[in-house]
Amino acid sequence: MSFYKRNKLYFTILGTYFISIFILSCKSDNPIVNHCDNFQWGYEGNSSPSYWGTCHVNCSGQVQSPVNIETTVIDNSLSALTTEYKSSLVKLLNNGHTVEFDYEEGSKLMLNGKEYQLLQFHFHTSSEHTVKGVKHPMEVHLVHKNTITGDLVVIAVLFKEGKEHPVLEKLNDNLPKVPNQEYHSTMQVNAKDLLPKVKSYYTYGGSLTTPPCSETVTWFLFKTPSEASGTQIQNIHSILKDNYRPLQPLNNRTIREYN
Repeated sequence: MSFYKRNKLYFTILGTYFISIFILSCKSDNPIVNHCDNFQWGYEGNSSPSYWGTCHVNCSGQVQSPVNIETTVIDNSLSALTTEYKSSLVKLLNNGHTVEFDYEEGSKLMLNGKEYQLLQFHFHTSSEHTVKGVKHPMEVHLVHKNTITGDLVVIAVLFKEGKEHPVLEKLNDNLPKVPNQEYHSTMQVNAKDLLPKVKSYYTYGGSLTTPPCSETVTWFLFKTPSEASGTQIQNIHSILKDNYRPLQPLNNRTIREYN
C-alpha cells in the first residue's frame, strides 16, 4: 500500500473515531432528547423547565402559564366568583414536586353556568405569577375540573409574610417532607379560608404550570394576597424548594380585570 493510501486510511479511521466520540458525548450531555420514556421533570439541571418541552410538547405552546400581570382590561361583564366550598378532611401527598392537598368530593365553583369540582390545592415557593414584576414568597393553586368537558379552572392566591394562616397552622406539623410520603388529616379544613376577603381578580386563558402543560386552564388570580407567617412560609419552602416555573410569554393574550 502506498504512503498516500496508508495515510488516507489512517485519517479516515481517526476522523470516524472522533465523530463517534462527539455524537456520544452530545447524547450523554442531553439524555432527555433520546430518553423521554425515562424523563423525570423537575426544576433543576436536565429536568428543569427549559427541557420540559422536549418531552412534553404542550410546554412549548403559545398560551402557557404563569405570566406577569402588567397590562389589563377592566371587563364589566365579569362578576364575583361563586365558590361553594365545604369543610373537608384532606390527604396530603408529597409527589416530588409539591405537597398536594387532595379534597373530598362536594366542593365546587360555578362559572358561566358550568360546575367545576374542587380536586386539590397545592403550593409553589416562590410565587409563579407576578404582578407588575413583583414576586411573592408563596402562591397557592386551587384546581377545579369540569367533569363533562375536562376543562380546568385554577384559582391562584398570592401569599405575603404576615400573621399565621389558620389552615397551615392545622397541618404545618404534618406536611410530608419526602417524595411519596402522605398524611391523612384528622382535622377538617375549608378551602375558602385560603381566599382573601377582597375578591377582585385578574383572569386569562393559559395552561398548567407543570407537565403536561395542558392549555385548557382558565386562570383567576386574586389581586389581594393572603397572609402566612414567615415560619410557615419557610417551613413549606424547606420541603418544596424553588418549585416555580419561569414566566411565559403572554403572546397577545388579554388579561381581564374584575374589581
